[in-house]
Amino acid sequence: MGEPAPQRVKVYRLNEEGLWDDKGTGHVSVELLEGNTSVGLVVMGEGESPRPLLIHRITRDTTYQRQGDDTIITWTDPEIGTDIALSFQEVRGCSYIWEQVLHVQESSGSSPRIRPISGPPQSLDHVRSLGMSSAMDDFDTAGRYEEMVSGLGPHMEPGSSGSVELPEPEMASLREIARALTEVSLFQRERLAQQLAQRQGYLTRLLSVFRMCEDLEDEESLATLFTIFKHIVLLNDTGLFDLLFDEAHVMDLVGALEYEPDIKPEQRPKHREFLREQAVFKEVVPISDPKIRSKIHQTYRMGYLKDVVLPRLLDDATFATLSSLMLFNNIEVLMALYQDPDFFPTMFARLKAAAPGSSEWADLVAFLQELCGLTKHLQAQQRNSLLLRLVGLGLFEVMSAIMQRGGPEVKLKATDILLSDVQHDPSQLRAFLLTEQGNELFALLIKALLDSSDSGVQEQVLEMLKMLLDPETLEGSAEKDKFVELFYDQHISQLLAALVQAGDAPYSLGAPAPNTVGLVVDLLCYCTVSHSYRIKYYILRNNVVEKVLKLLRRKERWLVVAAIRFLRAAVQMKDEFYNRYLVKNHLLGPVVAAFLANGSRYNLLNSACLELFDFIRKENLKGLLAELVEQHWSQLEGIKYCEVFKQMHARYEQNQDRVASGNGGGGHSQQDSEAARAAHDAEMLARQRAAAAAEQRRRRGEAEVDADEESYFETAGGDSADEDEALPAGGTVVLQGGDSPGGGGLPGLLAPLVDYGDDEEEEGDTLPLRAGTPKRGSAGERPGSPPLEKRFKAGGTTGGGSGSGGGGGGVWPPPGSAGGRGSPPLR
Repeated sequence: MGEPAPQRVKVYRLNEEGLWDDKGTGHVSVELLEGNTSVGLVVMGEGESPRPLLIHRITRDTTYQRQGDDTIITWTDPEIGTDIALSFQEVRGCSYIWEQVLHVQESSGSSPRIRPISGPPQSLDHVRSLGMSSAMDDFDTAGRYEEMVSGLGPHMEPGSSGSVELPEPEMASLREIARALTEVSLFQRERLAQQLAQRQGYLTRLLSVFRMCEDLEDEESLATLFTIFKHIVLLNDTGLFDLLFDEAHVMDLVGALEYEPDIKPEQRPKHREFLREQAVFKEVVPISDPKIRSKIHQTYRMGYLKDVVLPRLLDDATFATLSSLMLFNNIEVLMALYQDPDFFPTMFARLKAAAPGSSEWADLVAFLQELCGLTKHLQAQQRNSLLLRLVGLGLFEVMSAIMQRGGPEVKLKATDILLSDVQHDPSQLRAFLLTEQGNELFALLIKALLDSSDSGVQEQVLEMLKMLLDPETLEGSAEKDKFVELFYDQHISQLLAALVQAGDAPYSLGAPAPNTVGLVVDLLCYCTVSHSYRIKYYILRNNVVEKVLKLLRRKERWLVVAAIRFLRAAVQMKDEFYNRYLVKNHLLGPVVAAFLANGSRYNLLNSACLELFDFIRKENLKGLLAELVEQHWSQLEGIKYCEVFKQMHARYEQNQDRVASGNGGGGHSQQDSEAARAAHDAEMLARQRAAAAAEQRRRRGEAEVDADEESYFETAGGDSADEDEALPAGGTVVLQGGDSPGGGGLPGLLAPLVDYGDDEEEEGDTLPLRAGTPKRGSAGERPGSPPLEKRFKAGGTTGGGSGSGGGGGGVWPPPGSAGGRGSPPLR
């Protein structure tokens, strides 16, 4: 019978992502390598000019396996450190190559029975020079597959899978066990883990060998055992983890992992000593179920192994598996405690009875913090039930006591607990803060925000206040009215007082820390963007913008940028209410001065100012644009390193050209200008009246806003003749506390807006409201926010929305065009 032809195969290589890369199709044969001294597998590609796709030396230590209906041979190549797979076209061809590989492994250590059939033996160099695979089989098979089968050893059957069998756990076989675990391929990991878990007492005997080697101080065997147990962990099998972290095995496992070969004996960590003597389990509330306690211990040891013992050696998959097991254990413990009817009442009873500042009190708060932190991993319904139960047992009352009498460390835990509850449902804490006892907690939170002794507490309180003041989470108008009114009437004044002190006497004794000032400005920015008329009138009545801009004189550059960020938040609202206020008080001047004082330095302050100016230009905020050009162009025109100011001046000139063309040549420019001012004054007067009426009705308990009041900031203003008649000849209406100068009178217009209490004492700082400022342009142009029509419209035929060339559809690539990724085909 003639020699079988080279077998047709596909070559696959496992990449770093765990996927198989197709390296091509060719013919495999067993050839002599490197001067006829070794034998290997050679795969030559197909085509007119074949090239070698694979050259692999067959060794006795390499473990080969058959899979996929006996058509796939796989192994881990030690030279390239990855898995290789050959997928054969026929089962007979796979069996033929398989038997030759086994025969070479049996013959290693003695001269292989190789005999050239005709002519001299062909080396790999000769094969490459020919550009083709060998035409003959260099093995002594007499050309017959049956003779190869008869030459097999008694311990291996033809077509066997080549499964790994772990040697018995003895000191003499430690090296073989380590080699089997080190060289195991991905295909055999699960089977090897099953052997370790299911063989009777295998792990127990292996750990007893460790204790014996430690008693004998056999350093070489201990280093081998470290390798063995490290690779057992890296098998990443959950069933095996249950055995390894069992009470009977975990200490010996940690002990074996102390003997890392790269660490000197005197520098070895003492993990067992730490776990036995220093890692003390504090049971602040008695847990009656021993299974829960055992699960807690197991979770702690998993975390210790993951984070302390093997942090450098764990791969990503094992690290993720250990983290998931810890999370599942924690959830199981949490639900078991929730189902215990006595556990949580006992915990809160101890919290209320413990002396503030005692160690028991601190331990109970820490336990409650950890418990609330774990609730975020529960399902929404379970998390809601658990938090409602904690609130019902007095969670917020306990947090009030902690914020009032606790130290910085305990306060940090308390704010973390409150934040966990607010992140789930802000309405629970919001409803509590509206009560008399909750108002005390609200004041404590504001005090903690202004206390610079612990920046961690400040950051958490700021995040909490943002969630509580978020209008999207406010359920109804009644709750929104009450809570927002409580904040603006009783608490925001404390924040503004700290801001004033930071601007007037920044470095005096008792002045707020820079970090505190930054957090206050951040909260004001959030309120400016999120709230409507309340923050608007608060800013106007208390000159908030002017007080914030005093921070431009601070030496801390990031605080200067924070002040500009607040101004940017007001400008981005594109509300003429803010714009006229900024223009009338020339509040862009300090920003320009800070920008010029920064010079040519390219830093965050420079970028923030340029972005603000460019935003005004892009949005064409005409009043602010005219203020910048008319008041500060002489200072800005010399800046040439960017195009912002050049473009800004061009936009201003365009606006002026439109005004001139609208005047029809300028014959009635003076008359139109006066009419424009009168129209602005009338518009502002109408808005003030609407706001005052809405506020008075709200205080009487009527509906918050109707359709007209809801849109009074967006409307174009009043056009009634009565308002025009009420205007004085100059066109300016000054809205002070008394009657209006037009004779119609608005007695007490500002007083009923918001009850600010002590505003009369700060009359020197209070800016009188003026209904509008003189407008540049004709009466036909009204400033305001961009029209509502500037929205995305549903286009009928926009930019190739239809047709075959739009790219919306596509065709899947033909099979095999994706680079051959995926599992090796079985056929």
